Parts: sequence; C-alpha cells; structure tokens
Amino acid sequence: MTEHPRGVARRLVAVTRGGDLDPRTQTGALDVLAGPDHRDRLAAVLRELVVATADMMLCRAESSGPDKAFVLDLRDDTGDVVDVDRLDPPVRALVRALLAQLNSRFDDVDLQLELALRDDPRFDPVDVLVLALLWTVGSIEWCEEHDAPTPGWLV
Repeated sequence: MTEHPRGVARRLVAVTRGGDLDPRTQTGALDVLAGPDHRDRLAAVLRELVVATADMMLCRAESSGPDKAFVLDLRDDTGDVVDVDRLDPPVRALVRALLAQLNSRFDDVDLQLELALRDDPRFDPVDVLVLALLWTVGSIEWCEEHDAPTPGWLV
C-alpha cells in the first residue's frame, strides 16, 4: 500500500460525507478494494476507522478506565433490540472489533477484523467497510454537534 491507511480512510469518510472526490478514478477512494493485496489494505483501513470511532465514542462516556467495561446496545430501524449473535458473521465481527477497541483489548481487534474480512462468497467485504464508514461518520457528526474533539488525522 503506497498511501497510509489513514489517508485512505480520510478520503473514504470525505466521500461518505458527500465530498466531491470521484471514488472511481485510478487514485480514488475505492482503490482500497482493488489489487492483489486489497484484503490487507482493507483490513488496515478498517482498523483505522474502528480506532477512530472508538476514540470518538469514548468522548461520550462519562468515565473510562481499567475498572470499566463498554457494551453496545444494538437496535434496528424500529428500535427493537438486536441480538449480536444473529448478525451476519462479518458484521458481528466488526461489532466485536469495536467493543475490543473500546475495552483496550487490542489483540482482539485484529482477530475480529480478520474474521470480518474472511473470504466467504456469501458476504461482501464492502458491506463491512460501509458499516464502519457509517459508524465513523455518525461519530464525527456527534462530536461536531457536541463540540467534542475528533481525531486530527480524520478531518
């Protein structure tokens, strides 16, 4: 990968937020999905997005520390609780990667991202990328609304 994963993540966030980048060009935001090493590049970009999202989520927490554990309350579009074990395996792994990052279980982050990107013809890794981008953009928007900091590299 010639560009740092944060640079790719920043461009993908810009496109997701309605930026004027053309993701289809040779050097566009979606080049992370092309080439023989695309899974490694995608994993690196996903890791940056998960770390950034977790950092911004920690701004929402009243307190954190080694005696605290973070959980996620997952809801569907109608507000009903979603059982994490009923999610598609890549989505479940992405949720667990985010939880691992929030709870400072950094080795588990890499394991879960590896599971999220496992080669399985039933699932498209683009779906995992889109979900991570939506979480990141949602966190950025929350931080902007509440005058909370965002990772400097992301803006």
